[in-house]
Amino acid sequence: MPSPLRYDLKIWLASRGREGAFRERQLDLARLAVGETVLDVGCGTGTLAIAAARRVGVTGAVAGIDPSAELLERARKKARRAHVDVAFAQSGGEELPFPDAAFDVVLRSLVLHHLSHDALRSAAHEMHRVLRPGGRAVLVDMGGQQPAQAKTMHAHHGGRAPFDLDRIAERLPHIGFTVIETGPIESGMRRLERL
Repeated sequence: MPSPLRYDLKIWLASRGREGAFRERQLDLARLAVGETVLDVGCGTGTLAIAAARRVGVTGAVAGIDPSAELLERARKKARRAHVDVAFAQSGGEELPFPDAAFDVVLRSLVLHHLSHDALRSAAHEMHRVLRPGGRAVLVDMGGQQPAQAKTMHAHHGGRAPFDLDRIAERLPHIGFTVIETGPIESGMRRLERL
């Protein structure tokens, strides 16, 4: 994994400086309201969690988890510079360190494609467990019909992406989720698969 600074630089370059707009679109989909509690699973260097903290305000609460201590340290520095309070903790998403029904919203952005089949199942159950009744999960990852023969980050020679969120979404009702909306979201990132 690149250093945390290189991680942010890579995303900035790939998005041509538009990562902020991509993160804001995700928060629009989450329909965040002032005072809500939010969990960002796989938060990386905290960009989405920090944007969420701005939206929920001082009466809300945001937590971000990631397995990388180095990425979390950068996330903490970024949150301090942004003057927002985000509780960052080192953890994977397969066993969330939170009580049942602790959050109004769970966010997972560009993380699920890294997980094995068993880890995906555990992660989905854990998201459902920590959501309050009526809560919302917003999942953004590769999925749907990909451009034919396009060379992308994960399919270097063209062809299918190795992960399809649409196939995962079909299984979420078996866990207790109700799928409200699916569809593409523009990332602005060059060579990234359709999200």
